[in-house]
Amino acid sequence: MQRPSTQRVLAAWEQGRAAPRQTERALALLSAAYTDVPRAAIAQLAIGARDRLLLALHGEMFGSRLMAVTPCPACQALLELEFDADDVTVASGDETMSNSPDQVSVSRDGYDVAIRIPNSFDVLGLREKAPDEENKMRLIQRLVLHASLDGREIATSQLPPALIEELDQCLGRADPQADIRLSLNCAACGLHWQAPFDIVSYLWNEVDAWAIRILRDVHQLARAYGWREADILALSSWRRQCYLNMLGE
Repeated sequence: MQRPSTQRVLAAWEQGRAAPRQTERALALLSAAYTDVPRAAIAQLAIGARDRLLLALHGEMFGSRLMAVTPCPACQALLELEFDADDVTVASGDETMSNSPDQVSVSRDGYDVAIRIPNSFDVLGLREKAPDEENKMRLIQRLVLHASLDGREIATSQLPPALIEELDQCLGRADPQADIRLSLNCAACGLHWQAPFDIVSYLWNEVDAWAIRILRDVHQLARAYGWREADILALSSWRRQCYLNMLGE
């Protein structure tokens, strides 16, 4: 993957701002990076495969280092984090895009269930403000391919809670890239905990800040020289900065 053009990233950023769900923003950014791949094909990727591509896109645009600040849940002291993309990348045996996510099966107490790995379409099918347990059940219902009890087909709603929980854990093990956790220690109070790392939100925040800076640059250069936006964006970042520096002389 090569770094997408400034124009394509700005178009994806504008699209993502109009549709602010994080999953839609992830698809917009990856569509800008993989112009030869249909958006639907990207949406059909397992969440972990999608997030792995987003980490690669971050590397192309901003480098492999990631920095963040998070509060300690016990004493609220702020922890500054800096790590490499490789630290939160789970190795994959298949780096190609696949439209056929793997599936996992669970057999216990007479139940036999086959369930597929979730993708972006599945996440978009959830309700944003619904309780977590409700969305978990809604997701399981979307993902179950086959469920039976003692050889008799049953509805997903008939699965016992313990089996639902086991299916949820199986999905996490089958697609570990989809649920990255950072092990953190608070120097102030000594608390140790695990915090989720969401590359979608992280990358979007960086793209958002980058896009605002680019538009400010365009505004200054257009006002000073009367250039068109397309011509300014066509300049390399180095040349744009040179002109901006000369405006301050």
